Amino acid sequence: MQMLAAYVSSRSILMGLISPKCSKKTLVVDEADSIVIKCRQGDIFKMKTLNQKPSSCLLGLASLLAVLFTAPAFGAPSVEVVQTVPLETTFAISGIRATDQVWLEMIGRAKETLDLEQFYINNQSGESLDPVLSAVRAAAARGVKVRLIVDSKFYQNYSSEPNQLGQVDNIEVKVIDYSKHGGIQHSKYFIVDQSEVFEGSANFDWLALSHIHEVGLRLNDSKIASDLESIFEKDWAMADSLPNNKTVATLKSPLKPTIKNLASLSGYQLVASPASENPEGISDSLTAIVKQMDLAEHSLKIQVYEYSTKLYKSKTRFQTLDNAIRKAATRGVSVQLLVDAVSMKSGGADLKALAALSNISVKTVKVPEWSGGHLDYARLIHSKYLTVDNTSAWVGTENWTGDYFNNSRNVGVIVNASDTTEKLTRIFDQVWNSNYTTSL
Repeated sequence: MQMLAAYVSSRSILMGLISPKCSKKTLVVDEADSIVIKCRQGDIFKMKTLNQKPSSCLLGLASLLAVLFTAPAFGAPSVEVVQTVPLETTFAISGIRATDQVWLEMIGRAKETLDLEQFYINNQSGESLDPVLSAVRAAAARGVKVRLIVDSKFYQNYSSEPNQLGQVDNIEVKVIDYSKHGGIQHSKYFIVDQSEVFEGSANFDWLALSHIHEVGLRLNDSKIASDLESIFEKDWAMADSLPNNKTVATLKSPLKPTIKNLASLSGYQLVASPASENPEGISDSLTAIVKQMDLAEHSLKIQVYEYSTKLYKSKTRFQTLDNAIRKAATRGVSVQLLVDAVSMKSGGADLKALAALSNISVKTVKVPEWSGGHLDYARLIHSKYLTVDNTSAWVGTENWTGDYFNNSRNVGVIVNASDTTEKLTRIFDQVWNSNYTTSL
């Protein structure tokens, strides 16, 4: 992976291989085992060859370049559904790109700013997060101002990467303590040049890019970006700088959103938790999700990592989502609920109670062990999304327990667009119909 990381560490090197005048670009591996980039200008093909043999790393480079050539055009309002498919599973769907591919692409084209708010960072040398972190460093090296927030509790166990990033010119790292709210900083998102956003269930964890089922959205949208920047700025002001940082980004003052002249996508709304810490104008996730569920006429498809009505250190029950599911079923809506098998530990009684009701089907998912051996905190479905009547949806970062909505920082997007919802439905159905599920 070192060779691939070296290439992705400088997007200018990659893109410098191709003339900007090229009207068509293709990648092939020739008979001499070299990667060839073909560029057609008129009827003439110009070829440039990378003089290395196509090791697995170099073939990975070819895949990365192919992504750069075939990715949605940057600048026009757009949205893309993204997922991580655990290795050796059948969850892959044609046309749905991998999380790490999209992250590399987005970070690689950052020109001015890159703001990231992550739960934690967990890297392993040679794995899929390595080139992503190299891309972040490369962005800083080309002058992009990078700001990173991580949760203070998890920083205690995952301090290595934030500390290393905090030593890089143009990268500033802070930790935020949500314990005063009784929670954690659990959101997972980043914003490129204050105009393009990624949010979803995947942590900045190598396991989340190879061994955990994750779902997210890439949005090139001015309103979503502006709203998410307002959340980032609020949390940035609350956060504390890392101790012993030798080099930080030379930011004279916190950046204020100066969104480019992009049109906004209709039908998409940013929501966040907890409501008490949302900037003015940002709706809280729980209210928005229940509103979407109350509109259901035919179907609700819900996939989450955890589901429980229990509240941490409280005898009170969190019934809001449970009641909304029951109401939908009562009016004849077909409800399908997918959870990871680990959810049975805390939410088993709640899940069985729902499964006993008419119009509600509940399945647990157990992703098989990897052939390479056991991995802690992996081989899970960690996705958090909902579809309603195949016309609207929610994609976010909250597990469906009360503390994630009431006490912790999370973000999500309400989707009122059938094309995006249909892609999410395809992902759901692929998991639901897989051999990894068990009906309650």
